[in-house]
Amino acid sequence: MTSQQVQHFFHPHSGTISYVVADSDTNEAIIIDPVADYDVENDKVSYESAQEIIDHVEQSKLHIVAILETHIHADHLSGAFYLSKQLDAPIYVSEGVKEVYSSWKDELCLSELYHFEHFLLEDEQFDFGHSHLEVISTPGHTPSDLTFKIGDALFVGDSLFYHGTGRADFPGGSAEKLFESISKLYGLKDETEVYLCHNYPDKKEELVYKTTIGEEKHHNAYVTEETTCEQFVDHREQRDHQLPPPKLIKPALEFNLTAIHH
Repeated sequence: MTSQQVQHFFHPHSGTISYVVADSDTNEAIIIDPVADYDVENDKVSYESAQEIIDHVEQSKLHIVAILETHIHADHLSGAFYLSKQLDAPIYVSEGVKEVYSSWKDELCLSELYHFEHFLLEDEQFDFGHSHLEVISTPGHTPSDLTFKIGDALFVGDSLFYHGTGRADFPGGSAEKLFESISKLYGLKDETEVYLCHNYPDKKEELVYKTTIGEEKHHNAYVTEETTCEQFVDHREQRDHQLPPPKLIKPALEFNLTAIHH
């Protein structure tokens, strides 16, 4: 059985964790959830964080075959468009991105949806090198959320957090669907590694970017294996009512759906 080398990159401004997953037997690799840098005061997009990924790719002599987004992010601008051009690699997103675009098109006066090279469907699979990736549809945070299963590792986007979950109050979001999605993940083996998309440590060296299915089934504050759907929905909705919208929601959604920043 093949194995993968996983390198994480932390973006402290948004608390986002991006990944380069390389097949150990070959030089083929994928990038998951890369971030662009955004200076709010000067309304300027730059790519220092994405460049860190390129440096790693070049140093490790990797060939990037795809850039994957677990969902359309509302809290940061994506580095996928920049990396796609620099590395000549296609961007893969969920088919559910079309629904997210429809929800926001009028409110944000969006131009045309970006021509993503591939819209992924539930249970879709592809290989890079000798590594095998399976797509698990995990809607709830948004309709466009996917989890990527590579060997015994999951890249869960905003479905699961370390001892928590993503919010479910965006347009098209649903706490019930999020519960169903997490239940699906909890059906996997306890030792399955879970690579997180977000964490907010006080100091960078305290970053937790990985947990396991077993750990979350027993210690998650919102949903353990004992939690009912009704309990989860009540807890999640109560918390979501207290949360402010992400600071960058409008520029992030516009850019991440169209690749255009006005």
